[in-house]
Amino acid sequence: MYKRAEYAKEIGAPIIMHDYITGGFCANTGLANWCRDNGLLLHIHRAMHAVLDRNPHHGIHFRVLTKILRLSGGDHLHSGTVVGKLEGDREATLGWIDIMRDKFIKEDRNRGIFFDQDWGSMPGVMPVASGGIHVWHMPALVTIFGDDSVLQFGGGTLGHPWGNAAGAAANRVALEACVEARNRGVPIEKEGKAVLTDAAKHS
Repeated sequence: MYKRAEYAKEIGAPIIMHDYITGGFCANTGLANWCRDNGLLLHIHRAMHAVLDRNPHHGIHFRVLTKILRLSGGDHLHSGTVVGKLEGDREATLGWIDIMRDKFIKEDRNRGIFFDQDWGSMPGVMPVASGGIHVWHMPALVTIFGDDSVLQFGGGTLGHPWGNAAGAAANRVALEACVEARNRGVPIEKEGKAVLTDAAKHS
């Protein structure tokens, strides 16, 4: 693991990725400390989480896995999206996002947060939305995730009929249009189609 991290640093990579569940929590902490010492960002994937958190009758809830990751270390974590292909209840996902990035989290049982939690000086983790998302999901993504998040479009960029560059441009135009409309008070989840159609005409 460290040999790969050293190689990534040697070739100038600004960020590396680690699966904290398959790799192990202690290994993840060691890698997170190495990244801090060496100036690299650490993107955290959650491969195999469903083996632990999907069954409601046993396992470890993703809320707990989220807290473990924040304690273990990392800069980004896949959080589920509500929209797209990843499973996720809206209120529960909002609770996970709060746990990842907020310094103080107030009890909100609708979001699965059962007590106030003050993280003190413990750094937050940036939530990552990914998995089957594309420009038409942007109004929901901006509403759910706000500004401090990573929106990771793979096929939603590469699948653009005019190619990759056009897909990337479409994502950016959609994001900026939704943020600007939201800041003007437009209910973008309701009016998203009109916002995006207008942005496409004038970009």
